[in-house]
Amino acid sequence: MNKGGLTISLIFDGMSLNYGEGLGIISELKKLSRSGKLYTYLSRQAIRYDIYKMLKEYYDIAKDKEEPLTRDQQVIQFKPEANVKDYEEVDLFGYMKTIQGKGAVTRPAVVRISPAISLEPFANDLEFGTNKNFADRLKTDPNPFQFEHHYSLYTYTITVDLDRIGEDPNDENSLEKEEKIKRVQNLLDVLKLLNRDIKGRTENLNPLFAIGGVYNVKNPFFLNRLKVEIDKNSEKYKIVTDILESTLNTSFLNEKVKDKTYTGYIKGFWANEEEFSQILPKNRVMGIEEFFGTIKSEVKAYYESA
Repeated sequence: MNKGGLTISLIFDGMSLNYGEGLGIISELKKLSRSGKLYTYLSRQAIRYDIYKMLKEYYDIAKDKEEPLTRDQQVIQFKPEANVKDYEEVDLFGYMKTIQGKGAVTRPAVVRISPAISLEPFANDLEFGTNKNFADRLKTDPNPFQFEHHYSLYTYTITVDLDRIGEDPNDENSLEKEEKIKRVQNLLDVLKLLNRDIKGRTENLNPLFAIGGVYNVKNPFFLNRLKVEIDKNSEKYKIVTDILESTLNTSFLNEKVKDKTYTGYIKGFWANEEEFSQILPKNRVMGIEEFFGTIKSEVKAYYESA
């Protein structure tokens, strides 16, 4: 099978998506520093959890099967019998398991996810609250708490090694192409409607902007290439298209990135939507629903031509 790399970079709108250990009564957001500023992020482990949760809820993956995890030797890992055929989680996200006579056996993740990093710096917003209603009902003193908050646009990138879906060099399991297509297309459907439950809220992680495609080389072309600015006239966000245009003009094996790339966006959100058709042909610029439908078709074409 030819090497096949699916990569999509996305932007979504979210608030206070991932908390760390915290300090006393303060719940601290996970943060990174860059150029003297702080940016909040949603970890790749958290995104993986939300993807797995939705795959399990809507597509019944591993239905009627035993939990594939064990805690042998005080290490949480997959059971020796967990395989790519029976468990989509193992297929998509890889495994480490201990097999008698072989020791530790690993299979790297086929679906790789970057952290979702805020595109706007953290401004130290802090919420103070108490459980006053509960305290009043018990006629006692309330317990105070503080939450850090950050409302921002976030971006992350997902890459998929299409030629490794349903294949495992550690055993003889291999899937039919129809099952491979279904698994990748289910993943794409989940990314389109991804959400996250946190602190009594459901946050919408549905993309406002997405760019990517299926390529002959495995590379996260648009990772760290999505930047935004505020348009002073409309007070809407706009995508910095100069960076994208330079990336799209990159070539490899006599093929330009733009020749295999599509972009999708929520219409009316961005101030410079007309510029999207200046960096890509108009037939490759579309709404989010059409974008994911197109990428699903590209995935199907890849496997059917293999």
